Amino acid sequence: MKLYLLDSHGDPVWVAIEEICLISPTMKGPAFTAKNGHVYTYPHTMEQLVRHFEDYGFRRLDRNAIANLNAAKEYDPVQRKLVFDAQGEEGNGEMLYATVSVANEAKVKHMIVREYGDPSSAYSAA
Repeated sequence: MKLYLLDSHGDPVWVAIEEICLISPTMKGPAFTAKNGHVYTYPHTMEQLVRHFEDYGFRRLDRNAIANLNAAKEYDPVQRKLVFDAQGEEGNGEMLYATVSVANEAKVKHMIVREYGDPSSAYSAA
């Protein structure tokens, strides 16, 4: 098994679990020390997380969330919500979504399912 960690320069790397000798707590999360003495960490800032996961379809859509665009179903431009599951878990009616800041709308504009005229006009999830 390999872990996707950050090296001392903040670059993402794959590290074999067999190479890890010690995991120790730090104020910024666990530090993973390898047999060769290199210390690795988990990403802990939004910038590091985006860099870490962007190759897998994740994008930062506002200051609070990084969303997997590959898992999204549609984008509601009126409410600026990227919807993942319109039915909610087990059909409970609660929609799973991420909000999208105005500055990041271009990243999801291609996911508008229904638009009436201008993409900024009314949207129906019917």
